[in-house]
Amino acid sequence: MALHPAVLADLLEAEVGRARLKLGDLAGDLHRDGSNIVMTLTRDDGSWNLLLDGSRYDSEPFDATLVDDASEILAVEKWIPGFGLGIHPSLGVPFVCVSGTRGYYAHESHFTERWDTHRFSMRLDSLIESLLRKASIRA
Repeated sequence: MALHPAVLADLLEAEVGRARLKLGDLAGDLHRDGSNIVMTLTRDDGSWNLLLDGSRYDSEPFDATLVDDASEILAVEKWIPGFGLGIHPSLGVPFVCVSGTRGYYAHESHFTERWDTHRFSMRLDSLIESLLRKASIRA
């Protein structure tokens, strides 16, 4: 069941606020843009735009992807080295296999895990921490 747009906006804004507090400087430019959560991931070898699609949050997990400046999904070859797992077998797009993302729960190797068992404990701050670790970005 989808949340009313105003309720979703308030929920996402609260998640961003909590994440900014917990992550401190690591949060960088983290912000909400409509139902998306956006931030720049920066390493010595470049920077990438992380987009978390929260349009179905929190009844479903965030879709996590790396996008260009026009918010188009980057080809997996342009992703952070080691970050993407390839093209998702059922979603058909590049994906990162991290618990808390739609790609993770939709992957055949994780069919026994359900988002509903994590949705009340897996908040945006912990998801971003996991994504930063996967991208080898540390304080």
